[in-house]
Amino acid sequence: MNWLRATAGVLILSSSPAWSATLNWSPNNDPDLAGYRVYRCSQQPCSRASGKATVMAALGTVAQFDIGIPTVTQYYFITAYDLSNNESSESSLVTFVPAGNPPPVAVSPPPTPGGLQITAIK
Repeated sequence: MNWLRATAGVLILSSSPAWSATLNWSPNNDPDLAGYRVYRCSQQPCSRASGKATVMAALGTVAQFDIGIPTVTQYYFITAYDLSNNESSESSLVTFVPAGNPPPVAVSPPPTPGGLQITAIK
């Protein structure tokens, strides 16, 4: 499995009238891709190694996940896993910071080529 390509992509915060947030990333086309895992932390450092990350979802090969409407700051990253359950390294970390009214504001470091970013879309 091409792990770099599996975790690279764009993470987008999109909204419906209720301002729901959706994570999106570029899909991996490797034939042994089994799916993705979406991880969430409520504090930093946020990684599997920190012990603060929890799996929100183990998805098939879809490249998006609705995170609902977080009411507190949340940190997210994704991994890919293959048919043998080998898991990739973690994607870039993105941060969602709710602002209340007006709609939520998404914050993340500047995007890097192939890295994750978070964007607010009305």
